[in-house]
Amino acid sequence: MDTEQDFLFFNPRIATKYNPFYEGEYLVIQTYPREHKLIVEHRNFDYKNAKNHCELENLAHDYTSFSLRIFHDDHLWEVNYEGEPQSISKEQNWRVAQEYLEAHYAMHTDAKVVVCQCS
Repeated sequence: MDTEQDFLFFNPRIATKYNPFYEGEYLVIQTYPREHKLIVEHRNFDYKNAKNHCELENLAHDYTSFSLRIFHDDHLWEVNYEGEPQSISKEQNWRVAQEYLEAHYAMHTDAKVVVCQCS
């Protein structure tokens, strides 16, 4: 049985306050080894600065890889050579709103949150 609280996560007013990134922000993220959460090494609104930082991080680490992404339309995107969104990234930062988790533990609901590796 679904209740009003089960759908709080789909409310943009609630969901967007849990997203720490801003439209047009470039993120240097760790892509290898793969972790359970998104690891952001560097954040910047300047494409050249972010690209240089990504290249330096890849030179400095032997067993870790970093990639440049841009936050656009509430998703992470891979960038082209001009720094514009090219294709949606496999890595995303999905967060579940605290209100949604609280609905899971409420006695009057049958809701359950299932965590999965999906893009």
